[in-house]
Amino acid sequence: MKKRALAILSLSFLAFACQEDETPIIEQPTFENQESEWIRIVSWDASGRFSMMNPLTGNVNTPSVNPFAEGSRNYISPSGQYITSVERGPGVVRFFDTGIVNHEDHGHEYDIRWLSATAEAPLPTHYSASKGNIVIFNDGDGSITWAREATMETPSFQPVVLGGLGNEVHHGAATWLNGNKFAVTFKSPDIPGALPQTIKLLDANKSVLAENAAVNVSGIHGDASNGEFAVFGGTTAVLVARANNEIFKIDNVAPLEPTSGNWMGTIKAHDNNAIFYGWSRNKGIFAIDPAAKSMRNVYSGDDVAGYFFSADGSKLIVQRASNEVLVLDATSGNTIVQAAIPVAAVEDFSARKSRDELETYRLMNENPPVLTSSERYLYVLSPSRTQIDVLDLADLKTVKTMTLSSPAFTIMRVGFQTK
Repeated sequence: MKKRALAILSLSFLAFACQEDETPIIEQPTFENQESEWIRIVSWDASGRFSMMNPLTGNVNTPSVNPFAEGSRNYISPSGQYITSVERGPGVVRFFDTGIVNHEDHGHEYDIRWLSATAEAPLPTHYSASKGNIVIFNDGDGSITWAREATMETPSFQPVVLGGLGNEVHHGAATWLNGNKFAVTFKSPDIPGALPQTIKLLDANKSVLAENAAVNVSGIHGDASNGEFAVFGGTTAVLVARANNEIFKIDNVAPLEPTSGNWMGTIKAHDNNAIFYGWSRNKGIFAIDPAAKSMRNVYSGDDVAGYFFSADGSKLIVQRASNEVLVLDATSGNTIVQAAIPVAAVEDFSARKSRDELETYRLMNENPPVLTSSERYLYVLSPSRTQIDVLDLADLKTVKTMTLSSPAFTIMRVGFQTK
């Protein structure tokens, strides 16, 4: 009887031990197992020479391609594959393929190259992109340039310039909406100055789909789209166009005022987020909800050096002049974390504030040249410009430092998230 009891006890112990051995080991999150293998950090030196680093391996690719033009403004496409390079003075827009191709559940890495097709129009200025559609407003004649990512890999790719819109020569903006519609600014010839007063919805044949004369302000600057809504900054209200052909406005809230530096002249959006974020030079950052027709202040102050969405649109990253960085939940606008971090200098902040108001708003439309973000990590160009520090967006603590072979002038995240 004792032997039988011991045998049963032994079997029970072995069964328990087997269960213990089969308990899965939970892998602790690290930069190496959290960052996507398809994220790359590109950099330019002072002469426009391009390099691309894999942050997981540290491998650097410096291709033998023509450098980016001095003074060009460079923007990442929604897919993360292409860089649009805008040369305002010469009136040329070029397109650069990083070779990082997103096939949804996997990716490929091909040759880095300039596309042969370019777009030419006088004074290409305001850039906007949504759902693979790139739109640039050309100040010199009021035309818009439209490029579709889906056709860029084809030999027949050619961006389209839509001109003769009847919107006067002005410092304007345009963006794309679902259904291949374009929200475009229009200027009244009776009102002096460079800024437009109203917007219209056009189709790809330049026909007017919608307009609302009652929706107007004395001046418009800046816009952004998430495909469903397009929001334009204005002196007394933001103007909104919707893909269903609705045009309306949302009155600015206090402390915004229709005076220089006190209204929102920069607007930013992300395809994955319903909330837009506008910036006023003196009043700070405001969350705009076009579906609810509301707005509210989420950061007060005249010290914003730059702000931008994380790659997935879940967070809004704000850089202050003091180089303190705030990470906000991009849906609620609530601050997740903030910390002072060492970062490469761009220009004296007081010099930026002394710039022409419209030039300041135009520059703020660009992402900061020394900060960039993937879904989970913030990449920071160090004060020496020879290192890039990687910070976790959850707590802004450094998880890795990458060394560059030569000083970088600008950095940018390209590629896409798979993990």
